[in-house]
Amino acid sequence: MIGGGYRRQILLFLLAICIPYFVLIVLSIRGVRQDSDLREKRQLAERVAAARTQLLARLESIRRGETRIDLKTGESYRFPEVVMVARVSEGKLLLPWETDPIQKQNKDSLTAAPFSTVVRQCEQAEFTTPGIGSTAGCSERVLAVAASPVQQAYARMLSARLSDAAGRHDKALEEMESLLNGPANLTDEDGVPFQLYAVQRLIQAGRESGKVLDSFKAAVLARPWASPAACYQVKLIADRLSASPVSAELQPRIAALIRLSEQAEALAVDWARVGLRPRTKAWISYGDDPWLLGFLADGATVVAVWQKDAAAPVEAANSVRFVDARVANSEPLGDTFPGIRVIAAAPTGLPTRNDDTFERRLYYFALLLVAASTIFGGWLLWRDLRREVVVSKLRSQFVSSVSHELKTPLTSIRMMAETLQLGRVNDEATRAEYLETIANECERLSRLVDDVLLFSKMEQGKKTYRLRPIHVESVVNGAVRALEYPLRTEGFCLRTRVENPLPLVRADADALQQALLNLLSNAMKYSGEAREIDLDVQSEDGRIVLRVTDRGVGIPREEQARIFEKFYRAPTSENQTIPGTGLGLALVAQIAKAHGGRVAVDSAVGQGSTFSLFVPVEEDHESHPGD
Repeated sequence: MIGGGYRRQILLFLLAICIPYFVLIVLSIRGVRQDSDLREKRQLAERVAAARTQLLARLESIRRGETRIDLKTGESYRFPEVVMVARVSEGKLLLPWETDPIQKQNKDSLTAAPFSTVVRQCEQAEFTTPGIGSTAGCSERVLAVAASPVQQAYARMLSARLSDAAGRHDKALEEMESLLNGPANLTDEDGVPFQLYAVQRLIQAGRESGKVLDSFKAAVLARPWASPAACYQVKLIADRLSASPVSAELQPRIAALIRLSEQAEALAVDWARVGLRPRTKAWISYGDDPWLLGFLADGATVVAVWQKDAAAPVEAANSVRFVDARVANSEPLGDTFPGIRVIAAAPTGLPTRNDDTFERRLYYFALLLVAASTIFGGWLLWRDLRREVVVSKLRSQFVSSVSHELKTPLTSIRMMAETLQLGRVNDEATRAEYLETIANECERLSRLVDDVLLFSKMEQGKKTYRLRPIHVESVVNGAVRALEYPLRTEGFCLRTRVENPLPLVRADADALQQALLNLLSNAMKYSGEAREIDLDVQSEDGRIVLRVTDRGVGIPREEQARIFEKFYRAPTSENQTIPGTGLGLALVAQIAKAHGGRVAVDSAVGQGSTFSLFVPVEEDHESHPGD
């Protein structure tokens, strides 16, 4: 478990690194989002500006006098978006059928004398003194005074009506059929083409010939607009021809004419409230199916443009949608278009700026780098904490083990010294045995102290080795003599086999003997019930190998890689009862490394262990002289 001090370190780490890191992540994500929002707003502003410029350019091309139609031939407006062109006089809007020069000419012609006088007399006789006699000769008199085409058309329509009243229906239909051949711009005082009257009468008589239908189609398509009376007449005829393919074909056009007429009349009524000022570049939206209204350069002519038709290519090009000013979350289109706003549609195919992409990638890279650094720092801290916990635990075990290791020989020395001091031993042999035991326990204490001091010097980097050519046999003999008493006391049999001759090695004799003593002491500790230890010394491939073999408890394979770590003892049940400091093998490994060699272990649980200490031979002395 991790102690309270380490918990505080982790908490400090979280406070010092993790919390700022998460704050940085939040701020970075917020920055990325704000940057994205700003970029979207910038793109929206650019798209709105482009839409405004393109729409204004389109409308300005219409404004520059390119909206007229040839009223003599009935050609449509040059721009299909144009609905109508109307005049403003004395603050009132005059609709096209009110200012149409041909319609005014027709009206003047129909009211001119003597034609109007004869027509009035015949119509008065027709309605005030009914009868065939009262209207006899009217048709001929009207036709006789009809000088212009419109007067002739009106005379034939009057003749057809009088013939119907007299029961001469065939004559009436002949007159109506003759009207089909006249031009579509011949209209009565209300702007209704005479062709439409003829078509209606012939259809009522069941004569829906191709010529009749063609005349109806020509009358509907003749002008981009129609007077309210003409629209009403067209609607009546279309209803009678509802089953005809021609009616289905003309239905969209008829609906458009009626919608235009109704909205134009509404505009004329509301003109004072529209607020469009002459000689300005403003375009005002009007109507449920909105028109864009603007003055031409003369300041007296208003042009109406279908907003949806003019705006459609601009909307498609800029991924925007023009809406009414009442729509929420919309952007204004500027003073040029009061009452018109724009909504940005989802952009498709818009180019992404390279610097925006670079900034976004830089944000993400920085976040990734900070995350990696934090995770790596956390891992390092966790590893160091675990290492410190393990080392702390091992040090605690080391202190306990050293205390025990020191206490045991000191107790023996004190007990035997006090016995000798009190004179309780009279036998010389027993006294000599006590003295030998005291000497061996002192030597044991000395080895333990030497181990601790040697390890301390190694840890501080202060340990120096006096390397010189030596005979390994002398090191082996010294180690065996040092352990002779404990081996004999505990009943061990040490079999020593030394190859002869052996080459010299360059080593520190004391350190090498210390390493061999540690290996032999370990073999004694972990032999268990077995009491046989083998020490083999031989030359192999330019190295001297000292092998210590016991037949004891053995070491688990998964623990063999760690037994040379300082303070480490394999967590086995046997180690719980066997005293030790965990320094012996660590010192052996350090000494072997300092001599340019190494130490290895070969062990199996329950079958014992073999430790091999490899020391390089002296290069200039392959062997020492014989005896």
